[in-house]
This record gives sequence, structure tokens and C-alpha cells, in this order.
Amino acid sequence: MKSKIKDSMLSLDINAWIKENKDAIEGGYIKKIYQVGEKEFLMKIYKDKTRSLYINLNGFIYFADKETPDTPSMFAMYLRKRFSNKKIFGFRQLNFDRIVEFDMGEYVLIVELFGGGNIIVTRDGIIERAYVEREWRHRSILKGYEYAAPPAKRNPEGDIEDLCEVLNSSTKDVVRTIATEFNLGNYAEEVCYRANVDKSKKGVSEEECSRLKIAIKDMFVFDGCFLYKDYFSPVELHHRDDLVGKYESMNSCLEEYTKRFENGMSGESIKLQVIKEMQLKKIEEFKREEDINRKIGDTIYAHFMEIQELIETARTGKVKLEKKGKIKVNYDGLEFELDITKSPGDNATVYYEKAKKAREKIKGAMSAINEIDEKIKKESKKKKKVKKKKSRRRFWFEKYRWFISSEGILVVAGKDAKTNEEVVKKHLGDKDLYMHADIHGAPSLVIKSEGKEIGDITLKEAAQFAVSMSKAWNAGFGSMGAYWVYPSQVSKMGESGEYVARGAWVIHGKRNYIHNVPLQLAVGKIEYQGTEMLMCGPVDSVISRTEKYMVIEPGDEKKEKIARVIADKFGEPTDDVLPILPPGKTKIVRET
Repeated sequence: MKSKIKDSMLSLDINAWIKENKDAIEGGYIKKIYQVGEKEFLMKIYKDKTRSLYINLNGFIYFADKETPDTPSMFAMYLRKRFSNKKIFGFRQLNFDRIVEFDMGEYVLIVELFGGGNIIVTRDGIIERAYVEREWRHRSILKGYEYAAPPAKRNPEGDIEDLCEVLNSSTKDVVRTIATEFNLGNYAEEVCYRANVDKSKKGVSEEECSRLKIAIKDMFVFDGCFLYKDYFSPVELHHRDDLVGKYESMNSCLEEYTKRFENGMSGESIKLQVIKEMQLKKIEEFKREEDINRKIGDTIYAHFMEIQELIETARTGKVKLEKKGKIKVNYDGLEFELDITKSPGDNATVYYEKAKKAREKIKGAMSAINEIDEKIKKESKKKKKVKKKKSRRRFWFEKYRWFISSEGILVVAGKDAKTNEEVVKKHLGDKDLYMHADIHGAPSLVIKSEGKEIGDITLKEAAQFAVSMSKAWNAGFGSMGAYWVYPSQVSKMGESGEYVARGAWVIHGKRNYIHNVPLQLAVGKIEYQGTEMLMCGPVDSVISRTEKYMVIEPGDEKKEKIARVIADKFGEPTDDVLPILPPGKTKIVRET
């Protein structure tokens, strides 16, 4: 398996860290929770003293002090409200996976440290809130759903007896089978090395399987932490020869290792930096080598006559040889060998040549460092360029048109026939409301209740969004009506019993109208679940969330031109602005 720089904890690392630190967490109380970065959180836990637990959703958890913001994010405020002063009854790793659970009784805080990471809060097993809402084929992290972890792999501690059967029925080689089926990842390399089993073979003998079992059990005999040039491990890795140092605890090792990721260094930059550090160490070794060999040459000349006499005596056999043709001597505190077949001058030349070669190696290493520095500069420039276009976390509703009302209610709408169909079929719940502009060629809107009461303010804002995102905008209308209904009134079947076309819906019963709704929207940068993002929505909904915004109405400027102006104001790519704007020509009527 190809080696690469380790940029997150693996299941074995989390297992080792929890065993080392469980007693400092379990039975403690959560005092405060901070969001210190887009995917970084700090949890203050009190148990005999207050400790700061750092959680990086990119794959790290350990105790460390971090600078905390003065103002908490919305998600941090929610976590504080839910968990401040709550006792942690249990702290565990789930299914030997990169998932940790803080059990507070009725509520459980779940931290997923894979696939971009997530923090999920459940109440009696049902998701109350997630930092990132997501859906996969096999599970959904959505409010109101029962929390389900990813399909569990075998636990190498508990399911070790299945090893032989699994290896001999697998289509993959030994190392990949152990890595994936027993969730050991790159540690499978070490398992094969310790067991002296060819990692590339398929299937194993009984004896080989027994050795592999022993090797896997040994992986759980933790001994502090071993730091390598691009890796860390709770066990010594015998298949590697680049050990940098050993730490008494996993926590201190993680603190040291993750310093390399600070200041936004890319994985490639970190790798180059590690290579540079190794080259600098080699330079120190070469300098010592040059110095000692030069000193030996000088010493030979300083004791020229004595050494010549010693060599002549040794040639007669009166001096014991260290090895063939060589004697060991000690002059001026320096111990070195002399070749009795050579003169003192020739012996000195041998050591001077060694010193010269060491000097050349220093020059080579310095040249390599200069090249590495240039590469690091290029990576840094590349990183800066990428930073401008850095993709942020995306939410499920961004595939549709959307906004957050002044009352904190999420409203989603279709963009075309396909998403008009989808937004109703997938996202219109029993307690939600459906809205539509009173014109053909408008999106279907779903007002998501999510346990909240949908008030008149949200209804009026949703109506404004519905009419503004309709064909009425491009037609230059000043105002338009919209209506809302309950989910039970929305159907695919018409009065005659025939199904309507994709994206269209039939409304049965009374429609609740909102008349004379002005076609006007605003664009501003808001914060949602700790992420800054542009929102195009009803004016009041945007103003309630940001002081910097632009108000737009139907106009005579091309949408693309307006998008560029908005992009420049908010420092966002034009391609990110275009999809959120209403269809058709526009004008900017006000900005702050």
C-alpha cells in the first residue's frame, strides 16, 4: 500500500487515545463548547480540573489549549444550550470506527471523524440536529431520523477468530483485506511485517493465520506514541526506519504532530518540510563526518614519525592486527584505524578524502534544500490561489433554491421540472407547508417546519420568494399573488384520475392566498451552522442576518452583469452567485 503523509487519526489511533484518556472525560461535566474554526471545536470538560478537548472534524481529537472566539457561532450556541453542565456518563469509540460518543443519558453527542467529519446530537437515538446534514444510500443524517452509523466492519479485538475464514474467502490480497475488513487501515502493513507474511498474497495457511492473529493482538499493546517523519502510531512500526522520536503519551504526540498542519500548510508542503528537516539532520551528520576525518588526517601528520614506526613494527607481526592489514590506534583522544600497507601520508590522504566526500555531500544536501524551498514557495503560492477558490462545506438544500426566514425557518424551492418534482416528493413533510406563485412557470416551495411553528412572517417571506423566482420576474412584474396549502392537498393525480407531468402538482381544496406581494429580493453573506455563505432571499430575511447586502428588483441589466457586481462586493466567484439569482434581467436598487 502506498505510503502518504498521515493527515487524520485512524481507528486504532482513536482506540489508543480513548484508552489513554477515558478516565479524564467519563464522569466529567461539559462546561462550555466553542467553535474555533469551520471544522474545529473546543470542549471544556471539568473532572478534578478543567481540560480543553480539541476536536477537528478533519480527523483529530486530543487535549490542547486553543484560542477561543469572543462570539460563539450559532451551532456552538446550540451545543452550549443543550450540553452545558451536563454529566458525561459514557465516552466510547463506536464499532471500532472513527466515531466517538459522549453519552449524556437522554442526549448523546456523536463525533464522526471521517469523510469531512460531523457532529450529531441525538435524543433517545433520534437526530435532533447535525452540524452537516447528509444523505447516502445506506443512511441519512437528517433531523428526525434515527441515527445509524456506517455499516460496521469487523472489530480486530473482538472478531479476531474470523480472520482465517475472511482472508481465505477474500478476493483481495492479505494486506488490503486486513486493512478494510478489520478496519486497521495502514496498520495492516505492520501486521503483515510482524507476522512475516507476504502482504501481496491471497489466502493464508493455518500457521500464517496464527502469526497474523498474534500480530493483530500485539497492535493493541499500546506504548505511548511513536513519531515518524510523516506518521504517528501508538505502537512501534518495525517496517519503518524513519523514527523521529517517542512520546510517553498519545496526546503529547498528537499535539506535536499536528503542529505541522498549522498555518494552512498543504499536505505536499508538509511532506516537503519533513524532507527538508531530514536533509538538515543529514547535513549535521556530514559536518561531523567531515570534521572528524579532517582531524584524523591532521593528527596523523602531527604524529607522523610515531605512526610510521608503528606501521613498520606492525608489518613485522609484532603488533596485533584489528582485521586484515589494519590496526586500531588512539592519538589525542581520537580512535581510528591505520592501513599498515600504506604510509602515514597515504593513510592521512584516505581520511582527507573522506572529509572531502562529506563536504560534497553537504553541498548536495544544501542544493536539495534550496530546491525544496523553491517547491515549498510554489506550493504556498498554489495554496493562496486555491484559497481564493476554496470550496466550503455544502448543504443538502443548496441543490435547490433556498433561503432561511427571519424566524429561522428553512424554505426550499425547485429550479426546474426535475427539482420541482424532487423537492416535494423528498422534502415535503406532514408538518411542512407547500407554496406556489399564482402564475404558471413558478417553482414549488416547501416551507420546512422542523419542529418549529411556521408564522405569518415566514409565510409572507416565502410568498415573496415564490413570486420573485417565477417567470413574473423576467416579465417585469411589480407584484404578484401566491398561495399556500397543507401537504395533504398536494397530489400528482388530477380530477380525472390522470397523473400530471413531471414537476407539476395538483392542488385539492382551499388555497390560502397572499396578495400583492412585491417582486424584490436581497443578496447578502450570512452565517449558517458555522459556515459563511451567500443567500438570495426575501429582503427582510437577508437583513435579519447581515448588515451588508444588496437589494434587487426586475430590471434591464443582464443577470450575468449583476452577478459580477455582487461577486465583487462579497468576494465570491461569479459562478457561485449566478445560480442563486432569480431568472431574468435585474437591477440593483439599494446596497449597504
